[in-house]
Amino acid sequence: MNVFKISILFASVTAVLIYSCGTAKNSTLQFPDKGAFFKTIEEYGIFQGQGLDLVPHDRLIKYEVVNALFTDYAEKDRFVYMPEGQRAELLDDGFFKWPTGTMIVKNFYYNEESAGVDRMMETRLLIKEEAEWKAVSYVWDDSQKTATLKKVGDILPMHITHGSDEYSFDYVVPNKNQCKSCHNKNEKIDPLGFKLTNLDRAVTRDGVSISQLDYLAEKGVINLGLTQKKKRKMVAYTDEAADLQDRALAYLDMNCGHCHRPEGPGNTSGLFLQYDETRANHLGYCKGPVAAGRGSGGHAFDISPGNADASILYHRMASTDPGVMMPEIGRSLSDKKGLQLIKEWINNIDYNCETHTPS
Repeated sequence: MNVFKISILFASVTAVLIYSCGTAKNSTLQFPDKGAFFKTIEEYGIFQGQGLDLVPHDRLIKYEVVNALFTDYAEKDRFVYMPEGQRAELLDDGFFKWPTGTMIVKNFYYNEESAGVDRMMETRLLIKEEAEWKAVSYVWDDSQKTATLKKVGDILPMHITHGSDEYSFDYVVPNKNQCKSCHNKNEKIDPLGFKLTNLDRAVTRDGVSISQLDYLAEKGVINLGLTQKKKRKMVAYTDEAADLQDRALAYLDMNCGHCHRPEGPGNTSGLFLQYDETRANHLGYCKGPVAAGRGSGGHAFDISPGNADASILYHRMASTDPGVMMPEIGRSLSDKKGLQLIKEWINNIDYNCETHTPS
């Protein structure tokens, strides 16, 4: 079937609001033909309003993450739509198996405090078809009234203030191929941040603090299963009271681990940056680069224990040179606090390269 449309009827305009900001009362959500995309975001029916005043359709369920990917200090709102009667099933690796017709929606924006004016930048969609996901971005125009399909991506000049720092840079909207290069699990597009350990947090709904996992299960989004494997809870990397190693690995998991994992495109490097990784060699301790060159900065090891400034990983995270920086797409700036965290972690690693045999 090349076209699937999902019609959702609502009892009345006085239905109970899911969020304090309200929900859109669209009569239908629309999905494009298989392999195709609508020209504008409005055609999906997922929002009413414009700019930062967007109101989501009431079948879009908001979710929040423990740790977010750094995207040039942009703020993000995240939603998931599930087809009627369907749930995402938890897998052993902590990710989920999604039914056809699922849609994940993420808005990227800056507020007046950082950009001088409220500005929605883009809305990214992941839509699950029968065989795999398709991904695309919609860029909001200067009037903030509409967002238009941008298969080839876009470059948006920006000037923002973050803390005491000011930045002028190009905000880069990824093209379709770049979407797949990050959302890549065994050569197929797959959601990144929506995984058990990154959802296991408290959220506030209707003024009450509750478990987000319980909330998503109650809303019919996920099925946690009766025999789920217990996953170590991920700390927030911003939590300075948490263990330094845990904080660093939480940051690397969300900012590097989508590529640097056995199922990702960076697997040939042998550098695996997941939260539950414990093998010193795969974390980069005293590990030489697979391919030398400008990206190495002349350093010998991915991580030189006790010396961040001599570590390739830190060097590439700090760089904004397109031929050096990591991640290589998705940012134009370096994350100042993230760098401070990784530098502190590497400088405190107690590991002697001469007395340890790579594992």
